[in-house]
Amino acid sequence: MARKPTVYKRCDCPDQNRPKKGGCSHSWAYNLTNGEGKRTRASILDSAGLTQAQAQAVLDGMTPGMAPEPVEANLTFRQWAADWLSRRRAKETSLEQYEIAIRLHLNPRWGTQRLKTIKKAQVESWIQEMEARESIANSTAEGHWKVFQMIIKDALQNGKITANPTYEVDGPYVGESTAYVFTPDECWAIHDELPAPYRLIPMIGFGCGTRQAEAFAVCNDVIDWNRSLLTVRRQLLKTKETGYKRLLVNRLKTSPRLNSKDVPTPAYLLEAVAEHIERFQPRETEVVLWEHRKKIADCNRGSARALFWTPRGNLMCRNYFNEDLWKPALRKLGIKDETGNLPTFHDLRHTFISTCLQNGIPEHTVAAWVGDSVDELRRTYSHLLKDHAETHGAVAASLTARPKLSLVPSAA
Repeated sequence: MARKPTVYKRCDCPDQNRPKKGGCSHSWAYNLTNGEGKRTRASILDSAGLTQAQAQAVLDGMTPGMAPEPVEANLTFRQWAADWLSRRRAKETSLEQYEIAIRLHLNPRWGTQRLKTIKKAQVESWIQEMEARESIANSTAEGHWKVFQMIIKDALQNGKITANPTYEVDGPYVGESTAYVFTPDECWAIHDELPAPYRLIPMIGFGCGTRQAEAFAVCNDVIDWNRSLLTVRRQLLKTKETGYKRLLVNRLKTSPRLNSKDVPTPAYLLEAVAEHIERFQPRETEVVLWEHRKKIADCNRGSARALFWTPRGNLMCRNYFNEDLWKPALRKLGIKDETGNLPTFHDLRHTFISTCLQNGIPEHTVAAWVGDSVDELRRTYSHLLKDHAETHGAVAASLTARPKLSLVPSAA
C-alpha cells in the first residue's frame, strides 16, 4: 500500500537561529514524502499565509520549488464565482439564471473583494440593503442570496476561506404566497370561452396541477384509461438549450433525476381528453430522449403524438397561448386578482394544490403529484397548512384521550 504523503515544515533561511514565525521574510521549506515513498522539497513564501492543510494541497499539485499562484493569496469573489459557475452541472436555464445573478447583482457588490475578507456583518448589511430596495422583489433578492450562499459554501469546502460569513445569517424576507385561486365556475367559464382545440389545456392545469410546459407536452401515450392516471414525463421547451426550437423533452422541470409523476385524473377530464383526441387527431413529433448529464443536442431522439398544435401546425407556443388565447378570455370574463392583474396559467396549479391541501390530502402526496418537495410545499403554502390544526385537531385529540373505564362488573 502506498505511503501517505507527509510534510515537515522548517524555515528556509540561512540563519537557522531565527524564530520560525515573524522572524524572517524568507520562505518556509516543506519536506514532502510522496505516495511513492520519495522525499522532495519545496519552498513557499511565508507571505502566502497558507495553513498546513493548504500547503499540503499546493504541494500535491506543484513542481518542487514552484511558488503558488498569486491569485490564491488574494482570490476575489469574482474569480471564485467564475470558477464555481464553470463547474455547475445544472440545467441550461438554471445556469443562465446563475450567470445573470452573478454578473448583474453579485459581482457589482462583491466582485473585487477578496474572499477571505468578507465578514458576516457585511453580509447582514447587504441583506438589509436588498430588502430596502423597492426596485427588487424580495423573492428575487432571495434568489441572489441563494447563489451567493452556494458560492461561499463552495469556497469553504475547497479551502479558499476558513470560515463561512453566511453562517446563521437570515436571508431576505419573503412573504406568503399571494397566488390567485380560481373557483370551479371560473375555470369552466375559461374552458367555454377558449377555442375548441385549446379548451383542454387549462383544464389539465386545473384538474392535475401541471405546469404550463407540461400541459403543452401532453401526448396520447400518457393517459392510463384503466387507472385514471395522467403520467407527466415531458415538457415543451423553447430555450437556448434547444436552440430556440420547440421540442418535447423527456425531462421534468424541477428534478432531472425524477423520470415521471403520476397524477390522478378526474372522470370529467378523461372524457374531455377522449373527446379532444376524437375531434383533433394528435400529430407525430420528435421527442428528446433526455439522459442525465447529457446536453439535449447529444441525446437520442424518439417520437410521440402531441395533442396541442398552433393554427400554423407548430407545437404549442407559450406566447401564442398567453397573448392570443388566455389573456383575451380572462379580460372578456372579467377575471382579475385583488390588484387588478390577470391571473396566470400557473395560478391553475396553485388552485389545484390549494384545493388538495385544504381538503386534507397529505402534503407528501400532493408534493409527489405536482413534482415539488415537501419543504417547498410547506414554504409556499404554509398559510393553508395552518388550517390543519382546526381540520384535524379533534381527531388527533381523540387518539390520545384516556380510555373510558369499563362499566362491566368483573367476575367474582
